[in-house]
Amino acid sequence: MKKNLFIFLVVGCFLYAQSKKEIKLTIYNQNFAVCDEIREIEIPSGKNELIFTDIPKFIEPTSIQFSVLSPQAKFNLLEQSFNYDIYTSDKLFSKKIGEKASVITKEGQFYSGILLFYDAGNIGIETKDKIVVVNKENLREVSFEKTDKFTYKPQLKFLVFNEKKDTYKVLLKYTTSNINWKADYSGNFDEEKSILNLTGFITVDNKCGIDYENASIELIAGEIKKFIEYEAANRKAFGAAVDALKAAEAPPSFQEGPFFEYHRYTLKGKVDIKDGEIKQINFYNKDNIKVEKKYTYDGAITRYYHYENWRNLQYNDKVEISIEFKNEGEVLPAGKIRIFKNEKEGSIFIGENRIPHTPVGEKVKISLGNVFDIKGERKIVAHERISQNVYKDTYEIKIKNFKKEDVIVDVIEHLYGTWEITEKTHDYSQEDAWTVKFPVKVKGNGEETIKYTVITRF
Repeated sequence: MKKNLFIFLVVGCFLYAQSKKEIKLTIYNQNFAVCDEIREIEIPSGKNELIFTDIPKFIEPTSIQFSVLSPQAKFNLLEQSFNYDIYTSDKLFSKKIGEKASVITKEGQFYSGILLFYDAGNIGIETKDKIVVVNKENLREVSFEKTDKFTYKPQLKFLVFNEKKDTYKVLLKYTTSNINWKADYSGNFDEEKSILNLTGFITVDNKCGIDYENASIELIAGEIKKFIEYEAANRKAFGAAVDALKAAEAPPSFQEGPFFEYHRYTLKGKVDIKDGEIKQINFYNKDNIKVEKKYTYDGAITRYYHYENWRNLQYNDKVEISIEFKNEGEVLPAGKIRIFKNEKEGSIFIGENRIPHTPVGEKVKISLGNVFDIKGERKIVAHERISQNVYKDTYEIKIKNFKKEDVIVDVIEHLYGTWEITEKTHDYSQEDAWTVKFPVKVKGNGEETIKYTVITRF
């Protein structure tokens, strides 16, 4: 466990406090987290300054809360501040303009004088008798007098006043961005038995700038209104790439439950989440889920009424393949789901998609791609304007099945205005106010044609 996590300042004297005692991290799937840290600090009486250096680089300063849990004593927080003026070469040079600098070029030439300027290509040094301009690419070394104007890490400072010396248990609460979580699922589909074995992992991605060790973890699934009011000036400097992908050796499980109008997943046990690390934790395992394989044809490319442009409408010829199942048991957070089909030789990847937050009892539809052996055609065979705002159209949809076996294809049609289907070759169901579905059986190596006439009023 790390030591010297923050510095306590008393009349120029540095004291080192104990490590964090408890960490609770509530991570939202909108790239931010709320952290509660309980620490123990021995604080002398009087006015003192506490300096925390083990804080995230992407902390939101206005979210910081500092309070004393015990003992009950007169303890006042006078002010707090966040210092993120961290060393970078650009900041160092800009702060040192007008001060003494020494330069050694790649050829070994030495110059000493006053730093006049620093730009994208050059630096300027005023020596005793001349001004020297050196291309930055030709620099081997630049040195300045040591400065105390910069910090090596972001610093959080608290000015406090307490009546007597004691060891205090305090709570530090803050919000940080650049830490996120998502759900990733992997399913093995047995087509003969029409069942799916599904596994889910929570993937936590920490880029906030610090490690969280032995932390209690809660995950919130939902869509919460959140304003990101703060963006550090040196944010680009901290955009490091992910270094590791690690799954826990003995994955802890999550307990799911409602939280306000969202859903909360609480990790049973504690876990380390390192900065720059992607960690995967198993949270869902369910076998023998009953699934249906569905073929769907939605032939309309445009999503508006054609009026007099009906002869020029193009159509989509692709038939979509998907699998569907009813979610039973627990809420499924939004995430990517990959499906593999079981074969004698092993499993073969057959497609992936994203699922939304899915409550218990809701159907999950996973679109896997387009079918190779089933095609569709769609056209308007008759169009008539009955009056100024009333039209009559006849549509013809043809499904061609090149498979040996029979298939059922759901043909989706989109209608507009106030509509009425007056003639039809097949029965349909109304999916919503402007969508109908024709379930059509197509024989192997055969085709089926759906025809219907609709009157539309605008």
